[in-house]
Amino acid sequence: MESSSETTSTLGEVWTTPRVAEFLGISRQAINKRVQNRKMLGYPGSGKTLFPTWQFDMEDRGVRPEVLEYLEAFDESIPSDAIAQWSVTPQDDYDRSPAELLLDPSGRDDALRLAHSCQRAALRELVGPTPEVEGTRNRRDVAEWTPTSAGETGAQHAILLAAADLFARKGPAKVSLREVAAAAGVSYGLIHRFYRTKENLLVAVMGLLVNYGGERLTSEADAYAAIENSFGADLDAGQFGRMLAWAIFEGTEPKRLLGGVRSRGYRSQIEALWQDPVEPEVRREFDSNVLASLLALVGSVWDLYEPYLAELADTPDRDARDVRDEVTDMLKLLVYATRPDR
Repeated sequence: MESSSETTSTLGEVWTTPRVAEFLGISRQAINKRVQNRKMLGYPGSGKTLFPTWQFDMEDRGVRPEVLEYLEAFDESIPSDAIAQWSVTPQDDYDRSPAELLLDPSGRDDALRLAHSCQRAALRELVGPTPEVEGTRNRRDVAEWTPTSAGETGAQHAILLAAADLFARKGPAKVSLREVAAAAGVSYGLIHRFYRTKENLLVAVMGLLVNYGGERLTSEADAYAAIENSFGADLDAGQFGRMLAWAIFEGTEPKRLLGGVRSRGYRSQIEALWQDPVEPEVRREFDSNVLASLLALVGSVWDLYEPYLAELADTPDRDARDVRDEVTDMLKLLVYATRPDR
C-alpha cells in the first residue's frame, strides 16, 4: 500500500492513451470502450484523452477494483472531466480529496458515499456555470461547449450558444440579432458591437462548431473510436449540419461561410492509422440495400455540397473533377471491402 504522501503527490498526474495502452496491455479500442462504460476514468484535454494515474494499481498493472464501484456511483449526466477534477479536490468535512479517501481502505466507504451524493450542481464551481439560453430544445445539446477562441468572453459564448440553437431551428434568414440577444440575455448593443452583422455571427458559430467537433474527435483514442463515437451521434447536436444546409440554400458563399475554418477532426486519427495500420473489428455481413442507399445519398448531394467540402478540406484550388474522382474511388473501395465472404 502506498504511503499517504506518495498517493497525494501523484493525484494530479495524468497519462495519455498510448501510455495507458502500454501499461494495461490492451488496444486503444478496448480503452475507449472502458471509458464509455465507466470502467475507467478518461476525459478530453488539449487534443488527447487524459487518464488520472491514481486510478491505476502500479503493482498489478490494472485499474484498481474500487475505482469501478466509485465511477458507477456517479449520475450519468456528470461529465468525466468534472468527475476527474472533483475527485482530487479536498472536501471540507474530510480535509482530503475523494480520490485520497478511495485509495485508503478506512476512507473507501466515505468516498463512495460522497460519489453517490454528488450532483451536477455541486460541480458547477469546478467546470463553470451553464449559460441559460431560453428557447433551446435540449439544454444538453449546447451546454457542454467551452470557448476556444482567445479573448472570447462569457457574454460572447452565451451569444454563440443562443445563435447556434436559433439558426439551426429556424434558419439564419428568419432570426434577427435582437432575437439572439434576447435568448442570450444580453443587450442588442453588445451583440452588435461584437459581430455587427448576422452573417458575421453565423460565421463565428460555424467556426465554433467545427472547432468543437475537431477537439472532440482528436481526443478519441484512434480513427475507429472517433468514427464510432461521432458518426450519427450528438457531436454538435446536429446544429452544424442544419446550419450548413440553411446557408447553402440561402446562397452563402463557401469561402465567406467557412473562410479560415478547417475540418481537422478525423485527419490526425486517419494519418496515425495509416502509419500503423490496424484492422477494425466489424461485422462480417453487410446489407447491400444500406450500401446502395448510402451511395445514392452521397451522389445526389455531391454537386451541392462539394464547394463546402473543398473549403473545409482547405483544397479550394484543387480541381473539382479530381476531388470527385477521388471520392468515387473511395466509394468503389467501400463496395469492395464490404463484399460477402471477403
